[in-house]
Amino acid sequence: MFIEIIKMALHSFSTNKLRTFLTTLGIIIGVAAVITLMSLGEGTKASIERQFTSLGSNLLTVIPRFGRGVGLVRGAPRSSITNDDYDTLLKELDSNKIVAIVPYAQRNTQVKYKAENTNTQIIGTTMDYLKIREINLKDGSFFTQEEYKGKKRVAVLGSAVAESLFGNDNPIGQSIKISGITFQVIGVLEPQGQLGGFANLDDMIFIPLTTFQRKIQGGRFLNSIYISAKSPDVMSDLQIQIEEILRRNHKISNPEEDDFVVQNQLTILSALTSASQTLTLFLAGIAAISLLVGGIGIMNIMLVNVTERIREIGIRKAVGAKSWDILLQFLMEAVIVSIAGGSFGIILGIILSEIIKYFSGLSTLITFYPVVLAFLVSAMVGVFFGYYPARRASRLNPIEALRYE
Repeated sequence: MFIEIIKMALHSFSTNKLRTFLTTLGIIIGVAAVITLMSLGEGTKASIERQFTSLGSNLLTVIPRFGRGVGLVRGAPRSSITNDDYDTLLKELDSNKIVAIVPYAQRNTQVKYKAENTNTQIIGTTMDYLKIREINLKDGSFFTQEEYKGKKRVAVLGSAVAESLFGNDNPIGQSIKISGITFQVIGVLEPQGQLGGFANLDDMIFIPLTTFQRKIQGGRFLNSIYISAKSPDVMSDLQIQIEEILRRNHKISNPEEDDFVVQNQLTILSALTSASQTLTLFLAGIAAISLLVGGIGIMNIMLVNVTERIREIGIRKAVGAKSWDILLQFLMEAVIVSIAGGSFGIILGIILSEIIKYFSGLSTLITFYPVVLAFLVSAMVGVFFGYYPARRASRLNPIEALRYE
């Protein structure tokens, strides 16, 4: 009986091809919209997670609080974070809980090599910077502890800076001028791209912090301090300990007067991920309206179908078909239309996601969950909107149906 019902449904579709296609089209568009928009949302979420991972894993960042620590150092804003804070954290934080503590200072300045020059970001830091960043060297090496302590004028170039100054020539061993001071190039980074979406590692030059503060900036001020924890479990405790140490260093008794901020990577990532998930659900809700419209289209077409086939229903009942058989027949037709539309919609949604990714550069990610969800919803739409027309067909009086013109 089940196979016979499917055969009858397919025969009905073949005799009304255009109507069947238009009915299915609503479901196709709805499912494709759900898949495409959810893939955009999931892609955005994955992109955020990737960017924060590139900043370093389990990272706590100490930065000056905006509006505090007013002053100038060689024309640049003075930071409330200093080498003393770095030294204290290095001495007092539990080494069993951390991977590395890294000071970080930066300034944009002019860099020259012979007739070539460029304006780029100079970074003063320590050797441990490599421990918290996923950085690979293309040529040469990073500066050593001896070069750091000796305040040597050595530099590691980002790939974009190296190309801008040297073109295809090998920069290792060559001398460049940073703010008019001669530095020797000892390394070149592989192309890294955006650092968490916030800075471009390819357009940076890394030098020892000791040299940076002596030759480029002056003073002992830092833009930030990075603390990489060994596991997410200890990050909250470390954050509390860091805040207590810095308040003692800065002679602050009231936390509301802090002239620094300790940013917890996990907290920021959690907030951004939550916002991304909300956006994804919002987009999916908008797309689901298309499925609703498609379901209403199925109901309308099925009602028309029942009206056109009243005599057929009367004949089937007259030869012994039960109301359940009629109900199942028309319900199966609605479900087949929905499932077929859902299947084509999934394929179309995947294709559209790849097209958007290719031409717009936006991140898209097809996951198992939205595909299955869209398919199940499309099937449920068929059952929900197909039930009323099917029930109406099954309750027709066979005598009246046979007399229907």
